[in-house]
This record gives sequence, C-alpha cells and structure tokens, in this order.
Amino acid sequence: MKNILDKVRIDYSTYILILIGLLSGYIKNIMIILVIVLVHELGHVFFFSLFKMDIESIVIYPFGGVSKVNKKIHERIYKDILISLGGIIFQGLLIIVIYLLYKYSIIVDSTYNMYISYNKSIILFNLIPIIPLDGSKLLLSICSKYMSYRISYITMIFVGCLSLLLFILYNMIFKLNDIVVYLFLLVSLINCIKEYKYVKGKFYLERILYDNYYNEIINDSFDIKDMRIDKYYYYKNKDRYINEKDYILKKMY
Repeated sequence: MKNILDKVRIDYSTYILILIGLLSGYIKNIMIILVIVLVHELGHVFFFSLFKMDIESIVIYPFGGVSKVNKKIHERIYKDILISLGGIIFQGLLIIVIYLLYKYSIIVDSTYNMYISYNKSIILFNLIPIIPLDGSKLLLSICSKYMSYRISYITMIFVGCLSLLLFILYNMIFKLNDIVVYLFLLVSLINCIKEYKYVKGKFYLERILYDNYYNEIINDSFDIKDMRIDKYYYYKNKDRYINEKDYILKKMY
C-alpha cells in the first residue's frame, strides 16, 4: 500500500481549485468532489493490484484521476472490463456508505444530497465513451471480444471523436463552461490517435514474445490485421500451416 501511495501525485491545478474554493466559500463542494474522485481512482487501483499490474503513477486532477499502468494489451478481456468499471463500482460502494452516514444522522441532508448528486454526475460522465474516460476503455474491451483489435481500436477513436463533439455541443446548448475539460479530452484523443502505430506494433510484439491466454484456435487465416485478442491463429503458407508467431515475423521482416 505504501508503494502505491508513493506513486500518487496531486496536480497543481487541484491545489489551485482548493484555494479558489477556500476564497469563494465553495470548499465543501470541492472537497466532496475530490473525495469521490479519490474513491473512483482507488477502485481502479484495487483491480490493478488484484491482477498484479505494475502501477507507474496516479495523478489527481480537479475533474478526475489518471492512472498509468504497465500492462499487456493481451490481458483477459474480463480483467480489462473490471478495471474499466472499478472506479464506478467503488463509487457505488461510496453511495452505500454515504447513505448509512445519513441514515444514522452523521451527515446532514444538504451534504447527503450533494454527495449523491455529484456521485451520479461523475458516474455518468465516466461512462461516456470519450477518450480517456472509462467508457472508451469499456468500449474497446467489449469490441475486442467480437472484432479484431485493430478495428476495435479504430472504433474507439471514431466513437470517441463523435462523443466529444456531442459533449461539447451539449455543454454549449446548456451554456456550461468546461473549457479545461474540453482541452484535456481533446489532447487525450489526439494522443490516442498518434499512438495508433505504437499500439499496433505492441499488439504484434506481444503475440511473438508472450504465451498469452487464448480460448480458440483459428485455422486458414489470411491477414494478421484480423487478429483478435483471445484467438490463436495458424496461417496457410503454400502447402503448409505456420503458427502466428512465425507468420508475423515473416510479414514484418
């Protein structure tokens, strides 16, 4: 636990927000949001630790947390889904805790209602499939179950672009000023697009280097672009079959 805490960093913008809260009288609102954000991120950390994944860093921003983790692309799909939902699961547990505190009169009505309102808003926000929100990662995991990883990744980017556009339009219609959030999401989306070649290379490299989990063997495959995370492939090369590791090496080199 101490090793994980050493990797937690609070961004300077979060300190600035706390200072603004102190000066403007909204410190209670801000602290409630930060508690929810910390609990949300703890949910991801719990599943990272449960699946023995190496956490590089955890940065807490005013609008959410960002965890960087050393993990393979070829993890079991159910693990990726649980990791994506980890923050929301812990927020659900937080709602139960807050309800019990309210039931036994430990917190007042206004605090309870504020917690519930912010909690629901943050859950809904994180389920939007905008990169790098949990909804986009959940979408990638589900798509990977039924489509090639390449198509799944491209789908995540396409849906992410569309969702970001709709999110901005929605906020403009209701006159909500979230320029910092827009910029953060836009930069994350651009980085995801720029990383496509790197992610694709990592995907194939993991097929060569590691003995990953596969639940099905596919014969008579023709194109490595069609590879799915949980399938192992044999390719027909003239009059014989070769395994995917040799075939990838042959195609790449």
